[in-house]
Amino acid sequence: MNKIIKFFIGLLLLPFVFVFIYNFIPVVIEMLKNYHLTFAFLTGFILYCLIHKYIYNFSRPYVFAHEITHALAAWCCGYKVSDIKVNEESGATKVSDINTFVLLAPYCLPLYVIIIILGFYIISFFRADILAYNRIFLGLLGFFMAMHLVHTYKALTETEQSDISLAGGVLFSFGLIAVVNLSLLLLLINFLFPNIISPGNLFKNVFVQTVDFWKISFTYLHKLIIWVKNL
Repeated sequence: MNKIIKFFIGLLLLPFVFVFIYNFIPVVIEMLKNYHLTFAFLTGFILYCLIHKYIYNFSRPYVFAHEITHALAAWCCGYKVSDIKVNEESGATKVSDINTFVLLAPYCLPLYVIIIILGFYIISFFRADILAYNRIFLGLLGFFMAMHLVHTYKALTETEQSDISLAGGVLFSFGLIAVVNLSLLLLLINFLFPNIISPGNLFKNVFVQTVDFWKISFTYLHKLIIWVKNL
C-alpha cells in the first residue's frame, strides 16, 4: 500500500484512537469498582509495572516474544524464516518477504497472553481441577498483558524501530497498533469479566463519536474555505 495512502489512513485513525481511549476510561473505573472480580488481574498488571520499574524490565523475554511473533506472522503468510536472533535489548528475524502484518504483529499480539489462555484451557480439558487456580490464571494474564503494553509503548516512544518505518510510517503504525491493542484489551476484559462491560456498545459509541468529530471538522473546514474565498 502506498505510503501516502497509509499516511491518510493514519490521520483518519488518530481521532478514533483518542475517542477510544476516552471511552476506555469508564471500563477501567468499572474494573476498579468490581475489584472483587478483577482483583487478581489488576494485581498482576500492577505487579508487573512495579517490577519493571524497580527490579527487572523483562527486556530479553520481551525481545524473544517479539522476534518469535515476527516469525509466526511470516509463517502464517507463507514466508520463509531463515534466522532469529535475540539479545538483551534487541533482536532480528530474517524472513523471505514482509508485509504490514509481519512487521507490526509483535506490537499488536501479546504472545505470552495467548499462550497462557490456550495452555490454561487445553489443560482444563484434561484436569478440571485447574479451574480452582483461576486467580493465578487471571494474575498471569494481567502480568503479561502489562508486559506487552509497557514494552510496546517503549518501543514506539523510546527507540527508532525500522518495523514502523517499513510498515508505513509513525502515524499509520501508531494508529493501527493503538486500535488493535485497545480492541484486544477490551475483548480480553470482556472475556474474563463478561458482566462488567459491553464491547458492542463501546465500539458503537467510539464509531459514532469519531464520525461526529469528522462531520464537525469538515463543517468548520468548509466554513473556513468560504471565509478565505470571501476575503
